[in-house]
Amino acid sequence: MTAVTHYPASGPFPFSSAVRANGWVLLSGQIPFNAEGKPHAGEIGAQTQAVMDSVCRTLEQVGSSIHDVVKVNVWLSDLADFAAFNAVYAGYFDGGKYPVRSLVQAGLAFNVKVEVEVQALDRQQAGH
Repeated sequence: MTAVTHYPASGPFPFSSAVRANGWVLLSGQIPFNAEGKPHAGEIGAQTQAVMDSVCRTLEQVGSSIHDVVKVNVWLSDLADFAAFNAVYAGYFDGGKYPVRSLVQAGLAFNVKVEVEVQALDRQQAGH
């Protein structure tokens, strides 16, 4: 039987921020929050950095890292932000070794410009 570990989200929301199961670490979608814990009102570059930093922190909290990510789902509120998003996003991955990715345009909670969800290998469970 596969063990499943849930890492509850902070606040009153009914979801886990991450789940570890069957060799995978799955993160809920991350949106940009500022240092005060409020939705980020900045431009797409600053919002992308805030989201990717949050992804990195969450992965590290569960014993994984950005280097273990194999799949990314991205939602942008405006496809005109595609190039600016990519300029920041690319810097989080070494030597062009990018995970597979889907990207769509959507209306996002709190009127933020970007949301990112990742799936990563669970190196702890794999014994690496």
